[in-house]
Amino acid sequence: MWKAAALLSGALAGLALERAAQASDAMNSSDTPKSSDNPDEGVAHNEFNILPVAGGTTDIGIGGGYFAGLAHVQEGYDPYLWNIESAGLITVKERDGKVIFPYQDDYIALTIPRLFGAALRLDVRPEYSWETTLGYYGLGNASPAPANVGSSSTYYEYGRLHPELVIDVRWRIRDHLEALAGVGYQQTWLQIGSQSRLASDLQTGSPEVKHLLGTVNAAGVTTAVGGLQWDGRDSEVSSHSGSYDTLGLKLSPGGLALFPYRYAEATAIARVFIPIVGPRVVLAMRLVGDVLIGQPPFYELSRFEDTYALGGQNGVRGVPAQRYYGKVKVIGNVEVRTEIVSFHLLGKRMLFGVVGFADGGRVWADTSLQPALDGTGIGLKYGVGGGLRLQSGSSFVLRADVAWSPDASPIGGYFSAGQMF
Repeated sequence: MWKAAALLSGALAGLALERAAQASDAMNSSDTPKSSDNPDEGVAHNEFNILPVAGGTTDIGIGGGYFAGLAHVQEGYDPYLWNIESAGLITVKERDGKVIFPYQDDYIALTIPRLFGAALRLDVRPEYSWETTLGYYGLGNASPAPANVGSSSTYYEYGRLHPELVIDVRWRIRDHLEALAGVGYQQTWLQIGSQSRLASDLQTGSPEVKHLLGTVNAAGVTTAVGGLQWDGRDSEVSSHSGSYDTLGLKLSPGGLALFPYRYAEATAIARVFIPIVGPRVVLAMRLVGDVLIGQPPFYELSRFEDTYALGGQNGVRGVPAQRYYGKVKVIGNVEVRTEIVSFHLLGKRMLFGVVGFADGGRVWADTSLQPALDGTGIGLKYGVGGGLRLQSGSSFVLRADVAWSPDASPIGGYFSAGQMF
């Protein structure tokens, strides 16, 4: 899965690889090879693409990198027999007259849509990420805002270096219903400044805070994952009707010196798409629930499904990424998506539209009540804003959003590929 901070990796590549993506959509409707009466068809060959990518957010600056893909293609087998792709991205940001590099990410992914000729999809993905300006403002929904919201101080920051390997297998149970199982391994090294808020909480925080933060030594995490998904959307890329619902469970056995984190995570996500004025105006809604049980690494308290929850471009927009940490998270998003004008460019049909949105959510520091950390009121964190959408053909969407929130400093801006949900 793409991480939130991956930004636009693959975006420009998506324009060039539209045919491959359309073939991938076709695979979702048929897992059996297609026959052909043309004797010249059926010859296997390789297709290689390499392109630059770019993107950015106000959280981690602007960036650039590459996307490369090698697919082994044969007529009658959609989208390919196998595919190897790789992408790299690095972002830069100016602070106090200096250039810093908040985010680096590189991955290689192998995909085999029909493993051993069966309706099994295999994905293998090693990845390397280094985030140097992750935010930590305290635990819980009532964590106080920085004394100076616009400050560039590193007091509220820490770094995390984390290579990982993920192996997933997916199979179809019936129409629209799929199951997933997989395993993962991740190694983390944290960089925590001695004069940071995180170091202060580790040393002088309350017993509840110290327990929730746990160990911050270099450590690995092994996980087993399973899940179900129901996909009744009319389009995977930009939905106009239907629903897409997922239920996932992640388990980390832990309990060893090298693998200290023993926890479970359950995530349920419901997405609904309702046409208001045909396909031209669509009401899109998402509801997310995420619960961590046991002793997870503290950085997982700000995330769900490898993306940031109350903050960032895929959670509550306008709120800074990693602003709120908690074991329990509830997020809601509402978008009104429009398609204003269509035109042709470079041989492709393009759709231009605007979007208005409202995001909201809340976290709870623990599964037991912690009013000192979470407060006692509703505590809703929210962001509102709008954006632009440009869809190329039927396989690629470019989005640019601007959001305001009481937590913003002063607004959040996001430039990325794909609809938010």
